[in-house]
Amino acid sequence: MTIPTKTDLGEMTAAELSALFSTGKASPVEAARAALDRIERFNPAVNAFAHVVPESAMAEARASETRWAKGEALGPLDGAPTTIKELTAVVGIPWRRGSNLTDTAPAQHEILVVKRLRAAGAVLLGTTTSPEFGWKGVTHGPAFGNTLNPWRTDRASGGSSGGAAVAAALNMGVLHEGSDGAGSIRIPGSWSGVFGIKPTFGWLPADAASPLMQLAHRGPLTRTVEDSALFLNAVTGPSPDALYGDCPAPVPDWLEATKGGVKGLRIGYSRTFGYASVAPDVAAAVERAADRLAGMGAIVEEVHPGFASPLEALRVLWFAAESVIVDRFARDDAHRARMDPGLVAIAEIGRRFSAQEFLAAEHVRAELKVTMARFHERYDALLSPTMPITALEAGIDFPEGEGMTDWTDWSPFTYPFNMTGQPAVSVPCGFDGGGLPIGVQFVAARFRDDIVLRLSSAYQAAYPEAFPAAPVIV
Repeated sequence: MTIPTKTDLGEMTAAELSALFSTGKASPVEAARAALDRIERFNPAVNAFAHVVPESAMAEARASETRWAKGEALGPLDGAPTTIKELTAVVGIPWRRGSNLTDTAPAQHEILVVKRLRAAGAVLLGTTTSPEFGWKGVTHGPAFGNTLNPWRTDRASGGSSGGAAVAAALNMGVLHEGSDGAGSIRIPGSWSGVFGIKPTFGWLPADAASPLMQLAHRGPLTRTVEDSALFLNAVTGPSPDALYGDCPAPVPDWLEATKGGVKGLRIGYSRTFGYASVAPDVAAAVERAADRLAGMGAIVEEVHPGFASPLEALRVLWFAAESVIVDRFARDDAHRARMDPGLVAIAEIGRRFSAQEFLAAEHVRAELKVTMARFHERYDALLSPTMPITALEAGIDFPEGEGMTDWTDWSPFTYPFNMTGQPAVSVPCGFDGGGLPIGVQFVAARFRDDIVLRLSSAYQAAYPEAFPAAPVIV
């Protein structure tokens, strides 16, 4: 690990900060102050945080500073300024989940991903925004308002890990926990211009009950692939508390997995999956990314992955799960009136699905897993756009007048791989004509997260994209 040449701690990555901490050239206290300063300066323009906890963050940073001084650091993430998505409970912070119907008292429990980050020494700055109960791919809702795109504040950040993605883009902290049930790490990663990975379901055991069950993955959003690998090293591994999924052994060293380059990897490139429409600027940027990878030695072949759109099956699974959540918190019409109307609407649809319809959707999911497993007998990875469009206008769920009925209509590339449980990432690969980020998606076979990390790391090293110096206020 090389010592960075940057001088502003607030601009540094987790890996760069760790290098400085190890030599005593900077301290976790200074890094925490720098991150909190960026939150104070930038967050009013973008609204990425639900709660900020400077007092406890500074206490954690001082404890980390002491460990580094004694040569007893807990690992490379000791002292790393970190945020947690507001859907994830954190002791001492109200667990609102973007809703006006949840408890405003500080949470008394937290789940495995937070416990493992604490065990690695991460300094928790606060919680980042989500739409109500994470139900959609944009981040605005009744409890915390609208989270805005750092590249243009009249545009959406994406969601449901919108606050995490915006915090990553502006380096308001260096590690940002997110969750992804149908694209909720990759959508905001693409629209906000950062790296995000939805790991294979199982590497990070799911110890929190959820009606989404194995659709809902947790993972990081960061500026660099290296930082996400460090995050995964801290949080992956088996647990007896896992409710869903299994974690195989041994667990790879994810930082080591980023190495090796792309030469010889067989990549199937699909422009549309055979059913999606893609904006010209997005198509051109992803085409360029495919050409670049071929130039780096990958074997890139244009091919469709071989499945029809599984959208209707996804909606059965998704809407049914959301109906369970709504019914848990909204006991009457007065409660429902305080919720996001779009969430209430899809819950009503989900409530009407029969058991037979739910089982039919599960069968579609099972067949999709087989189709992709066969695809990966021929190809190491699938390459596609992450999103078919760049960021929507802020504050809307879907464009009017285009035949759409909900947000899932405009995210055709993400949710198939929640249904299969495969690793999928979004890597920045350019900008559209209006200066909005574009992401390219890499997908690999289940438990081959090493391949998407290798691809992403090599691509980012060869073709790094810019990050915003400050929110672009429009």
